[in-house]
Amino acid sequence: MLDLLSQMKTVDLVVKFVRGDMRRITPYPFLPQKKKNIPKTDIGGLRSSTPEDEGISSEYIEQFFGELADSAAIRPHSVMLLRHGKLIAQGSFKPYSPGYPHMMFSLSKSVTGMAVGIAMEEGLLSLDEKVIDIFPEKGVMFRSPRINGITVRHLLNMTSGIKFNEAGSFVEKDWVRAYLMSDCIFDPGSEFSYNSMNSYLLSAIVRKKSGMGLVDYLTPRLFAPLGIEGVSWETCPLGVEKGGWGLYLRIADMAKLGQLYLQGGRWTVDGETRQLVPEEWVRESTRIQTPSRENGRPVGYGYQVWNFGAKDAYQYNGVFGQYVIVLPQRDMVAAITSGSQNLFSDVSLEIVEKYFGDSAQGISDHPLPRNIRALRSLKNRLDSLYAVGETAPKPQKYNPLSLFFQKFFRGAKADRLPLLAAGINKREYRLESSHGTLLPLILQCVTNNFSGGVTRVSFGFEPGLCRITMYDGADENVILAGLDGIPRRCEVSLNGDMYTVGTTAKLTTDEEDRTILILYISYIETPSLRVMKFIFYGEKLLIRFYEHPSVEAASKMLFGLVGGSGNSIDKMLIDAISQQRMADRVETIMMPRAKGTVCEKT
Repeated sequence: MLDLLSQMKTVDLVVKFVRGDMRRITPYPFLPQKKKNIPKTDIGGLRSSTPEDEGISSEYIEQFFGELADSAAIRPHSVMLLRHGKLIAQGSFKPYSPGYPHMMFSLSKSVTGMAVGIAMEEGLLSLDEKVIDIFPEKGVMFRSPRINGITVRHLLNMTSGIKFNEAGSFVEKDWVRAYLMSDCIFDPGSEFSYNSMNSYLLSAIVRKKSGMGLVDYLTPRLFAPLGIEGVSWETCPLGVEKGGWGLYLRIADMAKLGQLYLQGGRWTVDGETRQLVPEEWVRESTRIQTPSRENGRPVGYGYQVWNFGAKDAYQYNGVFGQYVIVLPQRDMVAAITSGSQNLFSDVSLEIVEKYFGDSAQGISDHPLPRNIRALRSLKNRLDSLYAVGETAPKPQKYNPLSLFFQKFFRGAKADRLPLLAAGINKREYRLESSHGTLLPLILQCVTNNFSGGVTRVSFGFEPGLCRITMYDGADENVILAGLDGIPRRCEVSLNGDMYTVGTTAKLTTDEEDRTILILYISYIETPSLRVMKFIFYGEKLLIRFYEHPSVEAASKMLFGLVGGSGNSIDKMLIDAISQQRMADRVETIMMPRAKGTVCEKT
């Protein structure tokens, strides 16, 4: 019962969540970490080629992208394909861009594993070292005997059995000490139990052994040689990189990390081949060390790396669809970012295996004849990808007469405001207190960035554009949204964190002939899409808040962590929450509404 206090803190966390007391949900203050990112305009030194030159037809690649785009559950953001070390296709679904880094979630673990492999090669640590011996300064004298048996290896292959998990990180400031004061649900090394705090401990160990955090340690050894610049990695309350999550990478950075392992840890830097990650570590970390017994997950785990269905294949895997898939038999790497509804097991993995796995028929070991028409068709397809299908521009067929009228009569039409905007243009509404915020719930939980909710909102319209000013807590943000299907980019500031968003909107009416404005806010450095439905009637306004990945996914993440910790108190609490009254209360937090009244003309 050494971790009883931590269990009680977790209970308090969930109670505060159910009450909607978000501003005091953690015992330590929020510190902003999300800075404004400047997009890169290049692909970081990757060599480019055509699909045909590398043995795959452009039609085949176009079919692959088409199947990804047509799956509503995936919501892909960016995809990059490498073959024989060359970039053969890259597509981003607008407003997403390859120039911006993207939140990796658990894909961060694989990069943490690389740091451990490098540190071991440098003689800084051993896989059989006891974790408790590495942190004697934490002074944990009265601890579970099982804690004494946890080694670095157990952290790497997720067999520590530790109870202290991600939910506990919300309520503890010193995560290493809380880890060592916890208990195990089984003897270390005997079973598999996926837990991001194991990866956090690896990060803390690298910091303790090297005297540097992960970013500083990896920059000269890994990031700089690969041409990966400006790496951002969120830290715990004591300033240690989170290890198991919190890393941001661009899609080209992801692909290069996969290609590095495909090449046995070697990379050419300034014309010289260097061993960045030990070759033996690449082999050991991608070999199945622990069979997974968890439903819906890949079937085997190495050292912070999942295996993949194709022969000898493996993957770096992050929640909501962040993947680097390495296919040695095909000499290929696929990198994907997305906002999938599924936590881990994803349709996109099935599509990758279908097109590039062992049974795929569309791949040759030799170059194919050039096909300019097919290559042009693929390029047009990649240039016309949109993440929000609800507002995406409809494909335009070539029609000379239509183009003539667009050229000479576009001006008059473009200068008009939408008729539905007339009644709400230049209006401001004051809102009642609610849980509705600009930031999706998943991002609030992951970053510990909780706000007080939207209190005022005003609307202004221009041809093809909607300008919405929102006051969320202490922040005022102006959202520019394309009414023409073309996303507009702007910056959103929330409690000091800076997010780049791409937004579209559409005006319509409902069955009661009320004016409806639906706003789609894509947080393009994350998997999250905030959807706000504004319903106007008389002097009143009703806002309904939705998000993708959905609130159901968010609840699975939060309550799955708490319920999966092996603590009886936590499980009793989850049972209580599942009762109808409590479930209704949780629903008002996860799918909030806000009511407002016109307060003035602006």
